Amino acid sequence: MLFRSLIRNFGGQIMKKIAIIGKGRVATHLGKALSGGGHFVVMCGGRERICDVPDDADMVVLAVKDDCIGDVSLGLEGVIHAETLVVHTAGSVGMGALAQERRGVFYPMQTFSMEREVDFSKVPLFLEASDDEGLALLDSVARSISREVYHLDGEKRGVLHLAAVFCCNFVNHMYALSEELLEREGIPFETMLALIDETAAKVHELSPRVAQTGPAVRWDESVMERHIGMLSDERVQMIYKILSRNIHDKL
Repeated sequence: MLFRSLIRNFGGQIMKKIAIIGKGRVATHLGKALSGGGHFVVMCGGRERICDVPDDADMVVLAVKDDCIGDVSLGLEGVIHAETLVVHTAGSVGMGALAQERRGVFYPMQTFSMEREVDFSKVPLFLEASDDEGLALLDSVARSISREVYHLDGEKRGVLHLAAVFCCNFVNHMYALSEELLEREGIPFETMLALIDETAAKVHELSPRVAQTGPAVRWDESVMERHIGMLSDERVQMIYKILSRNIHDKL
């Protein structure tokens, strides 16, 4: 699959030839963004299509599962030139997982779904490279598709990824638990959307600690005990108890 663009990118930089290994959500969205940013993008598919990587690529992006990065990187040996920059897109994997001497990280901190388009101009991109020239290339490519570009080392990026898991993955799981409770009573999940939107909007103006509300803040034991009694799953009861105690103790 090939995405082509014959225009200069948004920053006016010269178009780069970029190969993307991967066929999942990150690879798909990043490929579209880079193509739209004026680059010549070759979508190579999964790790089994390493042979499709052009030997004259300026950059090869490994958008594969974290535990596959090392093996895919090793598979590129002898396929690409030594001066080709190889990067991965993982937030919690160090740059050292790559076998190449010229290596880096191109981490888009966003949640991606195949069913939903993403405006990459608003996606924060976190970059790291083994040399100044490589970092300059990454920065140029990143700024052709996003307004939010940061240089961050692997240790700090790991903390960033952990924070993102709390902000996104864990919060979304809370939505899923809420949806289960509502479905049992025939109540549509859409009734929660205004509340979700306002909760998210508040932290644009207030710190999360100041914005916190609910029975755990007041330590309203009668309400909390009633809630716990309505939960049939012991694991969910434990989640409720731990979160409530942590909310109260952090205030």
